[in-house]
Amino acid sequence: MRFKEIVDLGRELFPEMPNIGGLEVAFWPIETFNDLRTLSQGKFACESKMMLMPEHCGTHVDAPRHFVEEGAPVDKVPLSQFILPGHLLDFTAKGPREAITVSDLEAAELRTGRSIGPGTATIVWTGTDKDWGKPGWVSERPYLPVESAQWLAERRITLFATDLIGMDNPDEWWWPSHKVWLSQGICMVQQLCNLDKLAGKEFLFIALPLKMRGGTGSPVRPVALVM
Repeated sequence: MRFKEIVDLGRELFPEMPNIGGLEVAFWPIETFNDLRTLSQGKFACESKMMLMPEHCGTHVDAPRHFVEEGAPVDKVPLSQFILPGHLLDFTAKGPREAITVSDLEAAELRTGRSIGPGTATIVWTGTDKDWGKPGWVSERPYLPVESAQWLAERRITLFATDLIGMDNPDEWWWPSHKVWLSQGICMVQQLCNLDKLAGKEFLFIALPLKMRGGTGSPVRPVALVM
């Protein structure tokens, strides 16, 4: 397969980075060049670090187990669900706390000239990645109400992806849109960035999770291979 460019769609991970749960993110050295060089009298030196971070941190995927007790954990989801042609839907005109409705989805579908359905990564682009980490970034954003989530599920989408940090109505703390997708086996990739570089292009979307036994989700390093 030939492609013209690789677009990095993931956020970097770093100590104390912002995340939706406010949980600890830390990386600290367990070996350093100076220490090992001293211990080995100059014969050997290397560096390595310990990682502490939640599964749902930065650009990450939610697996069905996140909301469904008997749902598939991340290590049991077929890799074919994470390597798909991308279908980018533009909702950058939406403002904070505006719903992306079924009619909005239908209009975006018409603009692309492609049907929303199985076999592709359905990517909702809002432009909110530019506000990542700023005050209000978690709640002052567009969202997909339950009706829109159900409509996408009925279209049998294979994977949902977005630059949003949360897909649900910010006032619905129980995250019902999450449950619609995860209860039907549809994984979700959140907090993408650089989607503006994919406008009007055909690309293969790849977002592989760590093979974490029993994991409810995982950080991913998503890329787009532009054709």
